[in-house]
Amino acid sequence: MRAIQRINHNAAICEDGAGHQLIALGRGIGFGDMPHEVNLEDVKRTFYGIDRKYLAFIDEVDPDVLEFSAQLADIVTQQVSYELSPNLPITLADHIQFALKRAREHLVVPMPLAEDVQQAHPVEYRLAEMAVRGMQKTFKVRMDRHEATGVALSIVNAAVAPSQRRALATKREERLLEHVAEAVEREMGVTVDRDSFAYARFTTHIRYLIERVQKGEPIESENCGLYEVLAEQYPRAATCARALAAEIQAAYGEPLTDEELVYLIMHINRIVPSTAA
Repeated sequence: MRAIQRINHNAAICEDGAGHQLIALGRGIGFGDMPHEVNLEDVKRTFYGIDRKYLAFIDEVDPDVLEFSAQLADIVTQQVSYELSPNLPITLADHIQFALKRAREHLVVPMPLAEDVQQAHPVEYRLAEMAVRGMQKTFKVRMDRHEATGVALSIVNAAVAPSQRRALATKREERLLEHVAEAVEREMGVTVDRDSFAYARFTTHIRYLIERVQKGEPIESENCGLYEVLAEQYPRAATCARALAAEIQAAYGEPLTDEELVYLIMHINRIVPSTAA
């Protein structure tokens, strides 16, 4: 195996003996001049087919979280009956790292879709409950049971379904997503990297928000009371969220609830530097 591009000291893009590119993790394999040969005994984990937009996240994620997520993805792949995106270990790691941060800060965000997800996706929900138990044991944190909903949705969203993706990627939606990105740039005074993992994560939230708007099924929970608190704490992000809500209302004729604005503010704060919020 040959390392051809450094991600960090312990991660690199490599080529295997057949010329296939992969991401390899292991102590020191990203160190030194490129390219160089990698001792297979030093490789702890490999990932094939990972989208290059996730490389920056691999550099940022806690290695223990990434390893936990990779093991979870292996189990999930064996348990579900459909094909999963090769990016699943990375998207799971993103969700789990944020969930652990919430747990350590004692921030509980109820998931209003919990019962629906549990009924519609029982296998994924059972795997997610197992993951939450594993997170508590591995990382010594106390997790809210609602966190299983987010993990289950991460699994469901990783299903490979070309026809569904084509249906979502309509010209109207793509135009709206671009308007949304422009609104974030305008209101927050930042430049949004359309090729970044953060933007991909943000647009996933917007796509599902649009789907809820189209179905007339807004999020309903006890979180609407957080809107005033967040608006006071993050005034620029709140202004941006209201601007995005106006874009969506103009496109689909439906206003967003305070509940939806709460989640928009949270996602905006993840896509821009903390100094801009």
